[in-house]
Amino acid sequence: MDAKTLLEMWDGNRKAFRQVVAGIPKGKENFEPGPGSMSLAALALHVVSADKTAVDALSGKTAKWEWDTGVNPSKYATVDGILGVLDAQTEETRKFIAGLGDAGIAKTAALPWGGSWTMERFWLEWILHETHHRGNLITGLRAAGVTPPNIWG
Repeated sequence: MDAKTLLEMWDGNRKAFRQVVAGIPKGKENFEPGPGSMSLAALALHVVSADKTAVDALSGKTAKWEWDTGVNPSKYATVDGILGVLDAQTEETRKFIAGLGDAGIAKTAALPWGGSWTMERFWLEWILHETHHRGNLITGLRAAGVTPPNIWG
């Protein structure tokens, strides 16, 4: 795979994720589909926070993988706030991935959970992570009595 294709895949996935997040009705941000599950806001912000953690660590902005980024529902409590921080982080992540280039996606990075992956594998796994949580959001919206946005055209 080349870097352009990887970025296109990531961009398409992020676009679909944003559409689902935008489908959270005002007042339903804190809805939890069941005991022990994350609220709709927490699910959306988990993806944003994970992106921030990854980009900060992989770019060398921070010396370690810092999971508590401050991107949480107590700071971003409304759909508008969530979309604002999502859009800002989307631009940061897009710039990072776009800056890798073909040589950069072949480089490896040490992972906080052990081992190492190429940047290509890392971002493909990250797309899967985001897709998983997009599915959580869709089922959470349905549990809240909300029809999710049609992301498939």
